[in-house]
Amino acid sequence: MGILQQLRGVAHNSRVTDANPDPPDTFSAAEEKFRTFLATQNYPTTICWLMPGDVIVDMNRHYWVRKREAEGTGYAALRYSVGRERNFGVKLQAICVTESETFASVFVPENNLDAQYHLIGRGLKLSCPVERCSTSTVTNPLKWFLLSWRNGQRSKKLEV
Repeated sequence: MGILQQLRGVAHNSRVTDANPDPPDTFSAAEEKFRTFLATQNYPTTICWLMPGDVIVDMNRHYWVRKREAEGTGYAALRYSVGRERNFGVKLQAICVTESETFASVFVPENNLDAQYHLIGRGLKLSCPVERCSTSTVTNPLKWFLLSWRNGQRSKKLEV
């Protein structure tokens, strides 16, 4: 499941590009296409890639993000290569945004039916929310634990 499917009660009205016919061969090339897309949507082009469990949404629809930049980028690159191998398409999706960063994930369908359900062709799909909710980053592990515990019913641990 993707990050957004795990966030209960959070609407994701998204802008989407037409899927490119073939995903680029490398994650860095796909990331560059995503940056161009983000710029056209007035999103910051600095991307912080998310891993499972890196996003919490509170009752006020405020996003809390745990930044793990190096690990997140490695995880996103790995997911991208898995998506290319499966040949069901790949979706790069913005989840939330601050003034200077876009927090995003790589969604890879499990099978052809999952790809159809998420309207992903065999190419590269790019998306970002139309509505931007407030977002804060958390670096303190204790604060992250408390936020996770407090909002556990609303935001389950995410499995990308």
